[in-house]
Amino acid sequence: MKKIFFVLSFLSIGFISEAQADSASKPAIAIVARSYNDHIVLRYFAGSPALFTKANTAGYIIERALYKENIPFEKLIYTAIKGSPFKRWDETQWQSAFDKSDKNDSNNNKLAGFAMALSDSNAAKTKVDVLENGLQSLKEERDNQDMKFTYALIAANRSKMAAEGLALRVSDYDVAVGIEYVYRVCINDGSKKVKLDYGYVRIKCLLFNEKYLANNKTVSVIEGDEKVSFSFPESEEYYAFNVERSDDGGVTFKRITTSPTLKLKAHGYTGKSDYGYGDSSLTNYKKYYYRVFVSTAFADDLLLAEFMAMPRDKTPPPAPFLKSATHIKPKHVELIWQLNAKDAPDLKGFNVKRSDKIKGQYNLISKNILPRTVRNYIDESFDVDGTNYYVVEAVDTAGNISQSLPVYVTLIDSTPPAIPIISSAIIDSVGKIIIKVKPNTEKDFMGYQVLKANSKEHDFSVIEETFKDSLGHTTFIIYDSTTLNSLTKNIYYKLVAFDYHFNQSKPSKIIELKKRDTIPPVSPVITDFSITDTSVIIRFANSSSEDAVQNILLRKEVGKEKFDSVFYNNNNSVAEFNDTKIVSGKTYQYAMMAKDDGGLLSKLSNSIQLKTLHNTKIATPILTGGYDEKTKKVFLVFEIDKKLDSRKIKIEIYKRADKKSKWVNIKTVDADKNKNYSDELSEVQKTMSYMIRLIDEKNNTSNFSKELLIQL
Repeated sequence: MKKIFFVLSFLSIGFISEAQADSASKPAIAIVARSYNDHIVLRYFAGSPALFTKANTAGYIIERALYKENIPFEKLIYTAIKGSPFKRWDETQWQSAFDKSDKNDSNNNKLAGFAMALSDSNAAKTKVDVLENGLQSLKEERDNQDMKFTYALIAANRSKMAAEGLALRVSDYDVAVGIEYVYRVCINDGSKKVKLDYGYVRIKCLLFNEKYLANNKTVSVIEGDEKVSFSFPESEEYYAFNVERSDDGGVTFKRITTSPTLKLKAHGYTGKSDYGYGDSSLTNYKKYYYRVFVSTAFADDLLLAEFMAMPRDKTPPPAPFLKSATHIKPKHVELIWQLNAKDAPDLKGFNVKRSDKIKGQYNLISKNILPRTVRNYIDESFDVDGTNYYVVEAVDTAGNISQSLPVYVTLIDSTPPAIPIISSAIIDSVGKIIIKVKPNTEKDFMGYQVLKANSKEHDFSVIEETFKDSLGHTTFIIYDSTTLNSLTKNIYYKLVAFDYHFNQSKPSKIIELKKRDTIPPVSPVITDFSITDTSVIIRFANSSSEDAVQNILLRKEVGKEKFDSVFYNNNNSVAEFNDTKIVSGKTYQYAMMAKDDGGLLSKLSNSIQLKTLHNTKIATPILTGGYDEKTKKVFLVFEIDKKLDSRKIKIEIYKRADKKSKWVNIKTVDADKNKNYSDELSEVQKTMSYMIRLIDEKNNTSNFSKELLIQL
């Protein structure tokens, strides 16, 4: 009996904590139901110790109604079931039940007796401490109504006789299979002025399925080292569980829980939690079969799940000691570690991992697991420009892993940065210089040295170092200045890149900047000239300055202020220009100037003044024509400038048989009367050339027209 009381006192803890947490939302009375083929069992209980005490005397009224869809439970027509109201048994009824009970079911009888004693309001206080082997913290509260209430409900859950004796369990046989019912229960209150609090439950009368809770997937299993643990979610269908285990492949099972196990909740916690159980002292890699039975409010244990679990080796080997990580060659980092193989008899081998951060993600760099006898590794794929951290993992035959502490490797950097590339360089008119550099991309890049010289053959001097400042910034735009009034026309720059290990790159390509020329070139000189009736020919000597790139001939009409450029000479071998864009009889001034490669212009040369000849030439005529096969004649057509229409013009017609023959004047005609002319040819002649010339009354002539070739 002491053992039973201990179990009950233990089980009450979870109930009390749950009741205290949920007291604000508990109904006055709660009810659940279970259907069998020929009857329906109802289980219910009052929501507080006071109501429970009252119900022990007044009893419970239980009524039944047929379920009707879309009609609220409150509006259904109820009739009391047989035996209602149901009250706690009196002593005679308790004794009769004890006499008829199965004496082999001691647990049922003891719990019923315990429930009878707890619910007897007339019983005297006992001097026997029923909890002397239980939780000592409950001694002073053994007569407390909360404790009696709690123990009575637990006894009713575990014993059918206790539930029936406390009037907390009723069976209704006035039902039919397949019909759906609604039951309601309330405490029997004789006063009709008090509104009764009902509890409702809906149920259909069907054959009871003892495995309706069975679901193997509801259990989550964790296979540990020499142990198995599992859990499953809580449910309103059950409140405790027992576990059975089979060590012989599922042939025979033995209960391994000494009593139903409840789930404890912290005071005030209202959320859901899982049931859990752990089975230890097992043999690794042996199959164990388990059955979980859950305890319901109907004083029975139903199967929840069946599953197999196998304990496994989960103990990792001792962690390796990573003794050193050394940069032994430009492309080699050597790792050396220690591990006593005697301390790890199931050691399989090692993995080597690397990361760029001490607490970052470590990636596997050893392609295959290293043999258990290996204690060193060469890494050839490390980041030469970054940071490298290493760990070594020990792996046993079960796949368990232990890891060394991270170790950082200090790299011996002997690789210089890439050769700098100068993307642009300019010098302005006052000697300010801007050099732009394409940024180096090395992770350990520190900056540049800027070197300058006045000649490619001279030694270059360092004028600036663009190493990163205290904020980690570097610059890729370099500023400098130089004097323009010097004997050297050019200035030269090159760059050298450095990394943080002071490795030095090869120099960049040398860039040449030409200084702005402040001395203008020597002026060219006009040396001679000649005049024709249609042009002026100017002869000159080009500028003697080496940097002169252009000699410019200027002309202006006398009386005008500005010269116009008439010829740009970019070729020093040219020393003459024929100016045809003149007007006869006008007076012109000619002068010259030079331009150097810096854009500077020389002084204006000494000018010459000349007057062009009056041009008495008549405008040149145009001759066209052809051969007429019908008339066997050559026809010529004359086109004369209309400005000559007011003058007396004659047309001289010339012809020759070939280029070896002389031109012969065959005819002279008046221009105002003759606009064309016909000439007969002999059959022997195959070609003939013609030209014409104009002559006026003052014997002024035009130039000859273009030659017209006639072919027969």
